[in-house]
Amino acid sequence: MMFTVTSCTRAPLGQIATASHASDQMQSLVKDTMKVAGGRWTSTSDGPSPDSCSTPSGEEGVTFSWDQIADGVEDPTAALERVDGAWRDKGLATNTQSVKRADGEILHRVGSVDRDVDTILFSATTDRMTIEVQSLCGTGNVNDFIKR
Repeated sequence: MMFTVTSCTRAPLGQIATASHASDQMQSLVKDTMKVAGGRWTSTSDGPSPDSCSTPSGEEGVTFSWDQIADGVEDPTAALERVDGAWRDKGLATNTQSVKRADGEILHRVGSVDRDVDTILFSATTDRMTIEVQSLCGTGNVNDFIKR
């Protein structure tokens, strides 16, 4: 098992964004990640899914998840390196990890927390790529974002 931490610092708490801004910021990072990784991506939901949360200041807020899946790639290490580099170019702290699964395949992962999103994780094997993401908690009411 290999594990590398390229940097890991918490972003300072600043002004809390609106829920719409948090969603837009998260969607932008996900779309950029899909483009850099390559492949044909499919959302696991019908757009970003809202959930209620509390902002650090205790205000009512909304957070969004918007996970994606794509077929695997011939060279998952290269895909991981592209995503890691793109995120670091945006100023995000990243953690990378490559682990051998029980089936013998190597799972390559890169993650980031606390800047543009609460958490984002990109994973790649020769069988599948995934993006799992949770936006920051922005001010707002979750009912305003639920599709009816």
